[in-house]
Amino acid sequence: MSPALGQRPATAEGEALHGRIDSIDGLRAVAVAAVMAFHYGLGLDGGFLGVDLFFVISGFVITRLLLAERARTPRPSLGSFWFRRAKRLLPTVLLVVAGVQAWMLLEDPPGLRPTVNAQTLAALTYTSNWYAVLGHVGYWDVAQEQAPLNHLWSLAVEEQFYLLWPVLLIGLTAWGTGRIRRPDRLLLAAAAVCYLLAYLLSLPGAHERAYLGTDTRAGALLLGAVIAFRPGLFSRLSWPAAAVLGLLWCTADIGSAAFYAWQLPLAGISAVALIDAVAHGELFRKALSSRPLLWLGHRSYGLYLWHWPVWVYLGVNHPEWSQGTKVPVAVCASVLLSAAGYRLVERPVRTSSWRPRVLLPALAVCGALVALTTAAPVTAPVDAHDGPIVTGPNAH
Repeated sequence: MSPALGQRPATAEGEALHGRIDSIDGLRAVAVAAVMAFHYGLGLDGGFLGVDLFFVISGFVITRLLLAERARTPRPSLGSFWFRRAKRLLPTVLLVVAGVQAWMLLEDPPGLRPTVNAQTLAALTYTSNWYAVLGHVGYWDVAQEQAPLNHLWSLAVEEQFYLLWPVLLIGLTAWGTGRIRRPDRLLLAAAAVCYLLAYLLSLPGAHERAYLGTDTRAGALLLGAVIAFRPGLFSRLSWPAAAVLGLLWCTADIGSAAFYAWQLPLAGISAVALIDAVAHGELFRKALSSRPLLWLGHRSYGLYLWHWPVWVYLGVNHPEWSQGTKVPVAVCASVLLSAAGYRLVERPVRTSSWRPRVLLPALAVCGALVALTTAAPVTAPVDAHDGPIVTGPNAH
């Protein structure tokens, strides 16, 4: 995550300041496990809030990297930052989207390709969240087997944040020197505005704009940025935060009036307190740094991307399977695919010495080839909806 990635400082404080924080990777494993448990119908009703834990982690890690870069040079290169993000994120997305398109071309499931084609183009342009919002189709109401790329909305939110936040942060740190003594307070206020906007835009039975909007979901990312500026600010709340987060993951309901009023912001605050304690202290570090969690955490990005298409594929091709059969198959297939992608694509590209003038055109060509597959003839028309079809986890 930083130039000191390979260094292992002797103290937790040194690691938090300079090196990769292993326990944060362990938290990523916990977050993706919560999302998968929710998607696979394993009784974790609020497990979708694992996405918010991902958001807070991303805000913390990215801001920490940018601040370290800002400390090294007064004029950090935005181009270099965005190129590193492209190396880290684009190859796996292309692999997953290409895999789903290959399924479409080989089997052409009835009524599925028009939705997948639209979601493919949205995924390639990192606009999946706004595609779903502007489609005006109930996110939770359409059958799950119609949208295997629906979960990429969260990736789009993060990528849009990665595009805008470095510019704002450099401006804040440059202009604010000597003027803004506590940028963490400014970020807390901005996060509060985002959560308030989500509350104001949530409508009974129509949560897409509040749940999927970049502006309404940026609160969690900004909370993560707060503890990059002010380490330890929330760490005293660690034990209550862990308890509250666990309770919310078990009980939160996106359809309730309480969700946007207090559950969503409380989930963000709890997540940031937990991350603050993990990153800047010893609490939970040993458990979260266990080898199985670290192994999953390093592959959590690919695991998140693969787990939903795998679930949809099994639902379409094996509707006769019971949940007890489908869940272990889906988990094993998702882990194997993410491990293979990490070994063969994600890690080699991320650690490569390829320069932008070589890698970026190569990624652009791959993206264009995937996009061209959406132009193949569609044999089965989309059903009953005028707009694009999206779906949510466990929708039936």
